[in-house]
Amino acid sequence: MSIEVSQAQMPSLILLFVLLVTVFIAIYFGVKSGDKYSVEDSESDAVSFAGEIKEGEGPMTTFLKIGYLVIIVWAVVYLVLYL
Repeated sequence: MSIEVSQAQMPSLILLFVLLVTVFIAIYFGVKSGDKYSVEDSESDAVSFAGEIKEGEGPMTTFLKIGYLVIIVWAVVYLVLYL
């Protein structure tokens, strides 16, 4: 039993595969981001306010850097295409 894919469906399938790969990469970097900076490091760098609220300080994670890069690239592409 063969599956036929028309030319009209190809852009949708390509978009689906790109989104799936992007989600898997995001999950990977989201999970691996905590490997270099332990819970003990974040606790020692945190600033406590009245013992109720803690403000964590530490390096930017790879996941966050990639997220910012994706947003910047999307904004530039959007501006080039629509302005």
